Amino acid sequence: MQIFLDSFKKNKYIWIFIIVLIFIMLIELKLKNVFEQDISTDLDVTNHFLNDFSMIETNKDGHRDWELDGKRLEKYPQSERSEVFSPSMRIFNQDLSYWTITARHALDPDSLFESIYLTGDVVFLKVDINNSSEVTINTASAIIYPSKELIETDDFAKITTPTSVTTGNGVVANIKDGYVEILSNAKRISSENDKSEQISGDRMIYNLNKKTWVVSKGKNTDKREISERVKTILRTKKSN
Repeated sequence: MQIFLDSFKKNKYIWIFIIVLIFIMLIELKLKNVFEQDISTDLDVTNHFLNDFSMIETNKDGHRDWELDGKRLEKYPQSERSEVFSPSMRIFNQDLSYWTITARHALDPDSLFESIYLTGDVVFLKVDINNSSEVTINTASAIIYPSKELIETDDFAKITTPTSVTTGNGVVANIKDGYVEILSNAKRISSENDKSEQISGDRMIYNLNKKTWVVSKGKNTDKREISERVKTILRTKKSN
């Protein structure tokens, strides 16, 4: 012990340097362990969330473009994606009509709310300026593009108007341009003034302004294109 004290007195600056160096190394080791622990965080466990949240997107004039509510908004480590449980969205039109969109779950691949993938009891309801239900679209899954005012699905869908029920595989609803298009296997059953009729066709279009259905021979959108966009969104569930 005495030898150590004598050595310390003679070389105290060296000993101080050694102690400081050891202290720094311990701090670096601690920080490294914390960093490695953060890197190994379970990618399937959320690290940020909001309960009973609400958000509003406005345009340059300060008017509401859309609103989004939900029971829970979750973000995940090492991923840009966010997920919403029980989402409820409204997209507003210039004529004061609007669309209400609900589902059990929503996935946003980049958290920018530019493309949102909806699943589970997806319902799109168009409410007219008199606050009456004009069109209802029921499907199992769909993608919505809020800024483009565009909805699309490659799934089976049922479209209900006050006078008809139309079904088919794959739907594109263009809110801005005012039409709903069934992409394949379209079948419409209408009933009005105690008369009913059935119309079938590969593709059919409903004009939201004229409130009329027509059989379409054009091919503006391919259902396979929508399926590829769905796959692209779903890939974000995996870490990069």
